Amino acid sequence: MRSFSSIGAALLPLATAVAAVELKVNDEASLKAAISQYANGLMSYYSANASGLPAEEVGYIPKPHYWWESGAMWGAMVEYTNVVGDESYVKTIQQGLTANYGPEKNFILDYKRDQTGNDDQAFWCLATMSAAEYGFPEPEDAPASYLEVSKNCFNNIVSRWDESSCGGGLKWQIYPENDYGYNYKNSISNGATFALGARLARFTGNQTYADWAEKIYDWEKTVGLIGENFEVFDGTDDKTNCNEVADKTEWTYNNAMMIHGSAFMASYTKDDKWTQRTEGFLSRAAIFFENPKQVKDVMYEVCEHSAGGKNCNLDQQSFKAYLGRWMAKTALLVPSTKDQITKYLTTSASAAAKSCTGESGACGSRWYQEFDGETGVGQQMSALEVTQACLLIQQGTLPNTGAEPSEPEPKPSSSAAPKSSSTAAPESSYVPKSSEAPKSSEAPKSSEAPKSSEAPKFTEAPKSSEAPKSTEAPKSSDAPKSEDAPESSKAPKSSEAIPPASEASAGYPTGAPVANATSSQSDTASVPTDIPQLSYSGGVYAPIETPAPTSTPTSKPGGQFGEVQNSTAKACTCTGKKTTTIYVNPPTEATPPAAPPAPPASNSTPTVIPTSALPPSPPPPANSSGVEMFPGAASNVKMGVSTMFAAAGLAVLAALL
Repeated sequence: MRSFSSIGAALLPLATAVAAVELKVNDEASLKAAISQYANGLMSYYSANASGLPAEEVGYIPKPHYWWESGAMWGAMVEYTNVVGDESYVKTIQQGLTANYGPEKNFILDYKRDQTGNDDQAFWCLATMSAAEYGFPEPEDAPASYLEVSKNCFNNIVSRWDESSCGGGLKWQIYPENDYGYNYKNSISNGATFALGARLARFTGNQTYADWAEKIYDWEKTVGLIGENFEVFDGTDDKTNCNEVADKTEWTYNNAMMIHGSAFMASYTKDDKWTQRTEGFLSRAAIFFENPKQVKDVMYEVCEHSAGGKNCNLDQQSFKAYLGRWMAKTALLVPSTKDQITKYLTTSASAAAKSCTGESGACGSRWYQEFDGETGVGQQMSALEVTQACLLIQQGTLPNTGAEPSEPEPKPSSSAAPKSSSTAAPESSYVPKSSEAPKSSEAPKSSEAPKSSEAPKFTEAPKSSEAPKSTEAPKSSDAPKSEDAPESSKAPKSSEAIPPASEASAGYPTGAPVANATSSQSDTASVPTDIPQLSYSGGVYAPIETPAPTSTPTSKPGGQFGEVQNSTAKACTCTGKKTTTIYVNPPTEATPPAAPPAPPASNSTPTVIPTSALPPSPPPPANSSGVEMFPGAASNVKMGVSTMFAAAGLAVLAALL
């Protein structure tokens, strides 16, 4: 009798574990408490920092999760540290990022070949870019700074700009043996690189990055990946010369890349066309808030109610996280979007909190209904990101810029130069926490940039659906070999022969894509040694950064940090590390790059996904083996309300005995 009573009593605490998160979206303390709970839940899935682990196993959540998602997770945790001010996970984040640096101080790792696409690397790069923007603490033994790694990443990715088909564009996969996506040019690979270029342009003041961002955007528009109504379709097939859009699925994270990349370009260039594009992508994003239950303004992913009862796969379960994160930055950079974005995010955060009723407060997938029993890394990260996005907007913290007072003012891609005298504080007085962003009611220009005295905080992070994201990408060892793919056994190099002087634009970083570039700089200005150089191969120019300072690379960190889950830690007061300044030498005979040639005419008319129902799962790219969508992360159903009934039943039985 006593034993039955004890069992009943033991089950009762489990019943209380399913209470929804108490969240008041307009209360900072309530937001921080919920955000900390979500962050602690997310980090409970991570154990790759234990003592004795091989270097190749440190810093990421292992399969069945794909490698890119861990890069997205570290981006989310950089955001968390910045927004909440909790330093509990700083060392873990530092270790997770640096353990995945490659020999060339980017994120190209030979032992990750089967999981390395252009988009995969880009998600890791966006995490280090955020760390640079918010002055996240630099590891003392790191072989390169966050900014250096971000620049190396960008240069590595654009070295693969492919004009052998479709007039340009980036392939999804890097290695030919990954032939399930080697002939697929998709929005996430190109969009993530576009966004990274826009952010590097704003942070460094180097026009080369902005020119690349413009070039990528124009190409996506030309081949139809960006539709007339700012749809962002998943991808196209280069084996048909991008004749038509191969997969017209619209995912939240593709929109997220384009909306925040456009917002950064608006902030950097002060060109109204980028403000209008940002507003256009926001208008289109409305389809992601028209969920199946018609719960107003609650975010959802299109696969959450797919035909046949299948759920989102592991990749897709995290996509909402990135729309939340980058909508918040968009709201601050382009204030005309702030009111609508705030409405979307606060409503979605409130709904997400009600879905976090799994074991230990685990969050479900569908925020527009009661807890659905599907929990995991993606669900936890999505709840975290949409909620801390609300707090970021309330705090008004803009990403920092790294230009120094002596750096010449860059010339934007448009004819209008940014009228800004913004300079960063010297290293000795750098303040990670910035003052507020301009309020929408105060800013006549929606692309208003922060004043130099408003040194922003320290933050930011998120991948291509592993196959047109409707299917799990097969391992490289399982994928059939492509007959038309060039042979390759090593990672592509970004150091091909520099073209002769006759092929390069005089006075400009060798081979840089020039987009209506002009310069207000004096022709006699000195040229620093750290201007990015470019390689030339097959008519394709691609930047190559000067190697990082000659420091001895350290071994990948390991060890157990034993992090504390502390939601009340003091605000982070660490100082951002001074970054390398990049100058642009004035072009004297720069020739604008030829516009991407239009793809062959097609009789097909782009269609828009109905907002009321998900279309049939799109076919995988050419020469892909069809792989069924992952059924969801929660294979073990968590105890919920049934626990309370079980506890009550045992209690009655105990009383009868």
